[in-house]
Amino acid sequence: MSDRTTAQQRRVWQNFLALNESVRRELARDLWDTSQLSEADFSVLARLAAAPGASMRSTECARALDWDSSRMSHHLRRMEERNLVRRGRGAGADGRAALVTLTDVGLAAYRRALGPHWRSAKSWFLDGIEPERLDQFDAILQGLLDHFQRTQDHASQETS
Repeated sequence: MSDRTTAQQRRVWQNFLALNESVRRELARDLWDTSQLSEADFSVLARLAAAPGASMRSTECARALDWDSSRMSHHLRRMEERNLVRRGRGAGADGRAALVTLTDVGLAAYRRALGPHWRSAKSWFLDGIEPERLDQFDAILQGLLDHFQRTQDHASQETS
């Protein structure tokens, strides 16, 4: 297999980059306009809302979002100042672990943002996919995600 890309592959890649940038920009703008949450705020709140007890280690949250610990720490500090999250230490054997917990204010903000977020995703992205092509598009995306995971697993095995 050649390492060279075809003109069609380059066009697909450029279209993907342009679409990704445009959709993310518009979703972020809509999220801020409707909820006063940044894309990063929403991502953290979503992870915490899905976690058992609406709480998780900050390192686990950072890993889930593919952020470094410094970025996570600074962002959590800003979110804590807005009473969206609370930071503390674990209990018992987990006493040294830095935990982050969703506050009632944070949960309410997340819930208020969900409807507008989905309407925005539908408007800017999902409505652009013809209903009869959704299954095909879903299969393509799943195939790409599977390829990404296999490639990532292979790369991590090579560095171990």
